[in-house]
Amino acid sequence: MKRATRFSILACTILLISLVAAPLFAGGEQEAGKEAMVSSSETIEYGLLAGKPFEGTTITLMLNNAAKNNGLEARAGEFTALTGIEVEFDMVPFGSLLEKITSEGVGMTGTYDIVTYLDSWGPSIKQFLVPLDDQIESAGIDMDKYPPAFQQAVTYEGMIHGFPWRGHPQLLFYREDVLKQVGADVPTTWKELEDVAVKISNNTDLHGMSMHYASHAGQNLFGWITYLWSNGGDIFDADMKPVFNNAAGVEATARYTGLFTKLGAAPPGSVTFNEYESVQSMVQGESAMVMSWWWQYNNLIDAEKAAPEVVQNAKFAPVPEWEGKGGATYAICMPLSIMKDSENQGAAWEFLKWATNPDLEKDIVVKKETNVAVQVSTLTDPAVNEVWNGMHEAAAESLAVSNIMPQIPEWPEVSDYLSIAINRIATGAPVKETLDAAAVEIEAIMDRAGYY
Repeated sequence: MKRATRFSILACTILLISLVAAPLFAGGEQEAGKEAMVSSSETIEYGLLAGKPFEGTTITLMLNNAAKNNGLEARAGEFTALTGIEVEFDMVPFGSLLEKITSEGVGMTGTYDIVTYLDSWGPSIKQFLVPLDDQIESAGIDMDKYPPAFQQAVTYEGMIHGFPWRGHPQLLFYREDVLKQVGADVPTTWKELEDVAVKISNNTDLHGMSMHYASHAGQNLFGWITYLWSNGGDIFDADMKPVFNNAAGVEATARYTGLFTKLGAAPPGSVTFNEYESVQSMVQGESAMVMSWWWQYNNLIDAEKAAPEVVQNAKFAPVPEWEGKGGATYAICMPLSIMKDSENQGAAWEFLKWATNPDLEKDIVVKKETNVAVQVSTLTDPAVNEVWNGMHEAAAESLAVSNIMPQIPEWPEVSDYLSIAINRIATGAPVKETLDAAAVEIEAIMDRAGYY
């Protein structure tokens, strides 16, 4: 074949592809030099494009070393077989993720095509991520397949910047044998929780409820904000003025810290415990109850980690409610998002569609590689709940009333002041005055940021 003829055929092919497969970059035209995301009526399994248009492309993911991420890596060969796209995984320590994403985004290195991150970091890194609203609409993806809190976790300034991937609802963990010993039912309200915790503390050699009040990476806010929300309180009002120090906030804070300061139902170490240490108090057989993320169940039933009586009797339930006001819980999410400086955005979009299909998530969870699931269909699936003893139904109940931390770039600084205040209150500082002082500092932060 003559060179001119080959060139003509190639030119016609490129023209045909450009007409059939139009680029759909969110928020504007295709950026120069970047592989287009394409749309086509011809799709195969999981909405992937027919014809393997990105065959031969290699995409790189920045994830942290977690069971669900490992399960995704183990199944990546299926995606390659369907699309011809090769996938490389870089498992970065969780503590380094934010710094690495930020440095990659600022440097516009193009090293990573897809990244994962904690939802509360989203507002500070969203400029490095591709908005996906147009692609989601074109692909006919219904975001209601995720609980509302997880949908919020990937939405910044009204635009969707990723898909929920790993998510954690709160659950109440308890020792079934200890509750039976003291003649108590599983608590469904905070008042019942207080009564059961005191009863256990007074009638057994265990602490009733393990807590974590240490100012450690904001972890003492996880339970505090659940109390606050369930009492009808919040951190900010509609004008972003602090309101956590109003009557509802003071009452919720006093009650949250009061399990230790007033009732004496929490371990003495609670004022220095981080989340891990509070759970360890139950793992080691020192406390009968703890409220934490659902993945902690694996530690409670691990015979190599937990005391035998804990392994045999650890159970879970939805988080208690504020009596007469209903429930509210805090949830966290780690999305998957496409980096704006990726040269392979089309191939990365194909991967996101495949990775977030419900069949894959169910397979990982049913095989007990992890209990972590974010899709409603998985949470309510009978086979999943049979394998995990109904845990996902309890999680779905928790997620039905869940919320996330404020999606603002100033949140890390705000949370520091709140976390310090909660720790001071747990060590004896007056509730109202301490919250008022924190509110003054936080209002100054928001004022400097231009919210008023």
